Amino acid sequence: MSGSIKLIDVAPTMARVLGVKTPPTDGRAIDLVEGWECDRVVLAIVDSLGYGLYKALELDLPNMRSMASEGVLLKAECVAATTAPAIASILTGLMPKKHGISNTSQASDSEIRSLLEWASSDMIRSAVVMEEEGARTFNGFVTTVMGVSKSLVGRNFDREILERSLEALKTEPRLLVAHFLGIDRIAHDGGGIEEIRGAASEIDGHLGDLAAAAAERTMVAVCGDHPLHAGVLKGVYDSRDVALIFWKKENGRRAASL
Repeated sequence: MSGSIKLIDVAPTMARVLGVKTPPTDGRAIDLVEGWECDRVVLAIVDSLGYGLYKALELDLPNMRSMASEGVLLKAECVAATTAPAIASILTGLMPKKHGISNTSQASDSEIRSLLEWASSDMIRSAVVMEEEGARTFNGFVTTVMGVSKSLVGRNFDREILERSLEALKTEPRLLVAHFLGIDRIAHDGGGIEEIRGAASEIDGHLGDLAAAAAERTMVAVCGDHPLHAGVLKGVYDSRDVALIFWKKENGRRAASL
């Protein structure tokens, strides 16, 4: 695949893995995972996981580090500076000017369908776990929809995302999308690198638990939606790219040697 990798490439890549038909997209499937022969996909969106931040915290993130070592770590160009349009691009493969979604309420009204809905149209069981307002946009289109209240404080939100994701995996979806918010919340609250390190480390543990619960031949994709865009560390580590990791579960391996 020539040219830089962008977040709009995630949806067509996941669709190719699942054998899902797609409408035209701005992104292209990433060839580096061609031939992995995966049956399922877990897509974990880690809010504010910029590439520079990931590299700065890498030693404290054993699960992501192991996934990157055994699989593929990519620097992916973000296409929007805020969460709603960035996630819309991740899930639709469209640039923001094409999908036109700048906030969650617009996502509810949009007629543009996403990877989750493409999968459902092809009779592929799918599940989404995210903040409840965003989750509601998938009601009626996706097999399993689980929303988590934004009122949960601190790291309790991400712990609930994990618990509901593990619950969703028991329904044996071929596609699960989960959204972790801890790093972004700490940044917006003015936290420094040690607070962000703690949130990232906890999310890393959640990703290890998800990997352990996933079926064999599952592709686990971990990606940021945008670099840090608030707080004292805004622009310090990266202002353009996010971390994108692809890893295949096989032979009963966990994501890291814990």
